[in-house]
Amino acid sequence: MNQLRYLFFLFAFLTSLAKLSGQNVSDLPANSFPFNLSGQTLMAFDNRYEGIKGSYTFFENFSPGIVVMKKGTFNNVPINYDAYTDNLIARSEKINDVVQLRKDMILSFVLRSVSGEEFLFVKKPINENPIFLLEIIRDSISLYCKTGKTIKKADYGGAYNTSETRHDEFVTVNTYFILKGDSDPQEIQNSKKDILKAFPEFEDELSDYLKRNKINFNDYNQMKLMFTYINKLKN
Repeated sequence: MNQLRYLFFLFAFLTSLAKLSGQNVSDLPANSFPFNLSGQTLMAFDNRYEGIKGSYTFFENFSPGIVVMKKGTFNNVPINYDAYTDNLIARSEKINDVVQLRKDMILSFVLRSVSGEEFLFVKKPINENPIFLLEIIRDSISLYCKTGKTIKKADYGGAYNTSETRHDEFVTVNTYFILKGDSDPQEIQNSKKDILKAFPEFEDELSDYLKRNKINFNDYNQMKLMFTYINKLKN
């Protein structure tokens, strides 16, 4: 009898740990999706880009993340960011498929890499259109990035073209936005000229910084270092 009671409490304890460790897509509010999870008509996410090289998502695989919605915060949900359509998607064990979450219900979300690095995406209005932006740095001058994906069409070349590609492929295009105080997000072009134009008060310092550091504007880690420097000048 004591052994059975011990096994019962052990089972209950392990079950409670499992509930704390993660949440399923079905734990989200019922109106989190643009369709009913129990319905038969669903969008086929896994095969929609068949034949295109690369990935349309921020990570190649889904990982347990955090979703902050209007109706609460949900932890360790298997999510990924669809960078091609600017939507948050999640893997549902219930229907064994990938589902899209309603953007109007989401305030922000956090993706975690395999190494544990966290990437915070927040929803911001750009030209009255809400989009998800990766927060690079939050300070007096904040920097956000729209980590979009586009499809580069195959180039079969010609008789004298040796650079042909035989597959369409996804390529990443980063678009940056800056926030100064309480102002609206302002797009900034990926060029030295536009950086200097955005901060005329620091033209000499930034010109020197850009001479000493060859910036890859499509690398948001390098952009983060530069805007950390800009905020030091600002403060």
